[in-house]
Amino acid sequence: MKEGKELYKKAELPAGAHVEPCPVCGADAELWQYSKDFKNGPIDKVVMCANGERFGPQDGAVNEGCLLYMPPQDFYRGRVVEAVKFWNQYAKALNAQRRGRNWKRAQVLREATPNAELRGDGPASPARRPSSNDGLGAAAPERN
Repeated sequence: MKEGKELYKKAELPAGAHVEPCPVCGADAELWQYSKDFKNGPIDKVVMCANGERFGPQDGAVNEGCLLYMPPQDFYRGRVVEAVKFWNQYAKALNAQRRGRNWKRAQVLREATPNAELRGDGPASPARRPSSNDGLGAAAPERN
């Protein structure tokens, strides 16, 4: 995050605090402080995506980086613990939705098509094990 006109200051996470990666792009997330007046307050805390790199068809400094590089106002909280909790809940919920949609979308890959015939004649199936008379391997030892 670029510090512009001292509206934002990077902050340190409390010891032992865990912040989920960005649910949009997967980059690390960072804790920041925001205030129009750091001397007199108020000072909001916000967790933001660290990915400010331009990608795809983005144009200009305003539209560069991940969508959560500058998250909406809902992410701004009065206390660090509240900002981290909101970010983590948001990230987990969005990732759960994505996993669910991906699972549904990939369902077609897990289903057998009506004209597919499931047979056990692959290389590891019992039907394909070498025997003494098929020429695929050494003859099995005879048992007495």
